[in-house]
Amino acid sequence: MAAVLTERALTKLPNPTFLSSARPWFVWSIAGLFYMYQFILRNSPSVMTDDLMRGFSVEACSLGILSTFYLISYVILQIPVGLGMDKFGPTRLLRGAILLCILGTLLFAVSTSFYIACFGRLLIGAGATCAFLGSLKLATYWFHAERLALVVGFTLLAGKLGASLGQAPLAFAIELLGWREALLFVVIPLGLVLTAGIWFFVKDTPPEGPIEPTAYIDTTVRTLLYRLKEIMMDYRVWALGIYGALMYAPMLAFVDLWGVPFLSKLYGVSRITAGTVTTMFYIGAGIGSPLVAFFSDYLRTRKMPMAVGAVLSIICNVAIIYLVDVPFVFMYVLLFLAGFVFSAQPLIFSSVCQLTPHASNGTAISFTNMIVMLLGLVLQPLIGWFLDWIWDGVMNNGIPLYTTADYRFALLSIPVCLLISLLIMPLIPETFPKEIKERA
Repeated sequence: MAAVLTERALTKLPNPTFLSSARPWFVWSIAGLFYMYQFILRNSPSVMTDDLMRGFSVEACSLGILSTFYLISYVILQIPVGLGMDKFGPTRLLRGAILLCILGTLLFAVSTSFYIACFGRLLIGAGATCAFLGSLKLATYWFHAERLALVVGFTLLAGKLGASLGQAPLAFAIELLGWREALLFVVIPLGLVLTAGIWFFVKDTPPEGPIEPTAYIDTTVRTLLYRLKEIMMDYRVWALGIYGALMYAPMLAFVDLWGVPFLSKLYGVSRITAGTVTTMFYIGAGIGSPLVAFFSDYLRTRKMPMAVGAVLSIICNVAIIYLVDVPFVFMYVLLFLAGFVFSAQPLIFSSVCQLTPHASNGTAISFTNMIVMLLGLVLQPLIGWFLDWIWDGVMNNGIPLYTTADYRFALLSIPVCLLISLLIMPLIPETFPKEIKERA
């Protein structure tokens, strides 16, 4: 997400001595930890699929719907949160957001009703909406443009670390304590500590920062809505968002939910072991995000890395899902490579910021992110529906038994999405700043 890595990202230069201090990093790191935390919550169903199907007496399609409730609120609230942060700044929204995540996790953990569990996931998604955008907004308030590339790279790294913690480590806690107890006695206490950090230490702006505290508060609702209209009418923003959504398919559908049960079935391993394999995707993405952004800047192009990333993503995901007799250890390599080449996807956010005025960047990022996450609303339950449709009805201890062939049929939607992302590349403009190219 080299999102706000442009020379026009800031309108006022801060005090160099202030920027060299540790306080900006401390303030940003708390928001970054929230982004990491929401990834743990988002990914948690992937390592408790059997527990959830047994506990709520549901099959794959219903499990996909349960997981998708996180995405419903996440998608719906993207634009309101973007507008709110452009108007009020991130701090107030972050404070309420972390509390929503904790409340939703509590409801999800104690519920014996499928519908209340869905409502809990809905609240988690609503709170998580603020984490990514809030981290980026704080970065634009606290850091000079020259530091933003590094800050955004660390934000992505924090998110991928959280996703990794939501795989094998959470699976281990579930095996040790049970899925409800792991949420109640491990995940929720972490959220309470983070809540204290956000409430007491996170501020919108530094004493001498790059943007005045009133810069967004004086923005009228009418102006914000006009900017939103301009963004929504730009076909280039839609093309970038659709590309980003299709490239996001491996993470949304495979790694976030169906990868652990697929690998467990394919290799006959425990969910802890399967979780360690899917974690490699996040490690690859965490390492790849700043490196791909660096090479994009070095090569002075956004479009070329995005096209190459789409091609390599198709190859990696086809190999993961359909290659036969692949040694188990090689799956670690394939998932790492899939995550690394996925790192071209976040370039859509830097591209969108180049296409829109700085004052509208928050809204532009949130609108683009909404398009990206919309695919998950369809893809996660769709794969579950495909599994149920091809399933032969065999059960084991109240859990449907899906074959490897069932999973491979259902997961065909992933390479299809990646192929379409490559086909729409001609609609995506080159957005690397011309003024920087001319100075080179």
